[in-house]
Amino acid sequence: MATHHPEKADKFREAAIRRVRNVETTLRRVRNLSNPSSYSYTEDEIERIFEHLQSVLDRTRDSFSRPQGREQFSL
Repeated sequence: MATHHPEKADKFREAAIRRVRNVETTLRRVRNLSNPSSYSYTEDEIERIFEHLQSVLDRTRDSFSRPQGREQFSL
């Protein structure tokens, strides 16, 4: 985990709140695609959408647990 710096922590919180809200808004728009009176889709298309979104979410989570900076070589 990164060293705690109050100014950076505040900056992180502000950016995180803004960005998470943006993601929520976008996901609501994706959810609107489920309206059958406006759209036609296959189960395969839906599966591909959610597999992709899960992959992006997994990579995002992984980026928080990965060591920052260069990895040290060891045998």
